Amino acid sequence: MAEGIVLYETVHGSRAYGLARAGSDTDLKGVLVGPRAWYFGYRGGPEQVELSPDHVRYEVRKFLRLVANANPTVLETLFTRPEDHRVVTPGGERLLAAREGFLTRRVAESFGRYAHGQLRKIETHRQWLLHPPSAAPSREDFGLPERTLVPRDQLGAAEALLERGETPAITAPFLDVLAREKRYRSAKKRWSQYQQWTRHRNPARAALEAAHGYDTKHAMHLVRLQRMAIEILERGEVIVHRPDAESLLAIRDGALPYDALLEEARGNVARIKAAEATSPLPADPDEDAIEALGIALIEEALR
Repeated sequence: MAEGIVLYETVHGSRAYGLARAGSDTDLKGVLVGPRAWYFGYRGGPEQVELSPDHVRYEVRKFLRLVANANPTVLETLFTRPEDHRVVTPGGERLLAAREGFLTRRVAESFGRYAHGQLRKIETHRQWLLHPPSAAPSREDFGLPERTLVPRDQLGAAEALLERGETPAITAPFLDVLAREKRYRSAKKRWSQYQQWTRHRNPARAALEAAHGYDTKHAMHLVRLQRMAIEILERGEVIVHRPDAESLLAIRDGALPYDALLEEARGNVARIKAAEATSPLPADPDEDAIEALGIALIEEALR
């Protein structure tokens, strides 16, 4: 019990999706109840245990919080095929029996947000491929002096007021400086991200981007997430092992030109919005039921 009791563990990722190829990793996701000290000791315990980059176990309360918010990665783990299950204890069986109760219209936002994240990566990386920045931005590029004339705390306070929709009593020249400083910081952040991307690019991903002009693996998962969101909202089904694996792998192989990918993604966004509006799923999960489930799982494991 020193490291807790694993209630449930399953294969996840490309092998669970039916999208694995030679050399694909085997991802494992699990749920555990920690030792008594995690719940009654003053040190507490971790929210998750990473046995390796491909093997993660979530403490049960963290798992329930994520799945209640329709986190795609975690929600999917409850709907993998039985042959992908590695550990299923009686507590794991209770989790699986409760899984339909986690399906809500929150899926529209959560899956959509993850898909949008994939699209932003695709767009950013494509921009870097086509128009790579050649040098770090300088303050001079934005018409700013070498050192800021306005203390950083004043800039931050003014920005906070503007973001809240308030109009601070400041002059037009100050607003102009504020805008220039903000653009400069954004440019510095983009430059830093570009440098990190060039240093840590996965060779296989780089080859895909070079061949097709964008990251087709990101594109595959973008479309997968969107299609899954539509299925869940329209039919209440979480189809992890993909019946459309062939078409998804074709996207990964560059079957969609970049403009066609954007068209598909935008069409799916519209379908997700329409499906959310007419979905038979509840807006939110029954949090009292989730609370009771979490308490029962922990109490039973600690007996």
